[in-house]
Amino acid sequence: MSVNATGRTGGRGRLEGVALVVGGALLFALGLLVVVTGTGLSGALGMRVETFGRIDCHDTRTEKGQTVWHCFGESAAQQRANAAERDRVGREVLRAHVDGVPRSAEISRSRLLFTDHDGRTDPATVTATQVFDGGRWYAHSSTVVGYGMIPLLLGAGTAAWGGCRLRTT
Repeated sequence: MSVNATGRTGGRGRLEGVALVVGGALLFALGLLVVVTGTGLSGALGMRVETFGRIDCHDTRTEKGQTVWHCFGESAAQQRANAAERDRVGREVLRAHVDGVPRSAEISRSRLLFTDHDGRTDPATVTATQVFDGGRWYAHSSTVVGYGMIPLLLGAGTAAWGGCRLRTT
């Protein structure tokens, strides 16, 4: 171990610098993942990206340009399956007097998080990314990108500070 001008040993400063670089890199990677998810570049990373229609947001307090936390929508495959189910139930209703009342149609919808909203009408379509198979759908929105910039910038700054500490020890 070496002793610097302040009388401290260089081993501890080096360890702190490495920890700052590693922690900063992890924060940066997390922020980058969130930014990529929010911008729609996630398809290039192998994440599932789909466009949803028939959007229904139950939040009426949203002002122009804000984000709604929870909306529901149907992907193209869900729209086809739901239309077929509605047709099937419609045909069975005609036979209700013979066979009894048919069971109701089971409509599947996906939950979308962070959907941009104009404050008056629900969007016609929303493109979203599913980070993990079977996980939640995150809409491509400025709010997600903004939240991702926080750990991205903090991670870059922390890694840079750790690099400076490594150079001075």
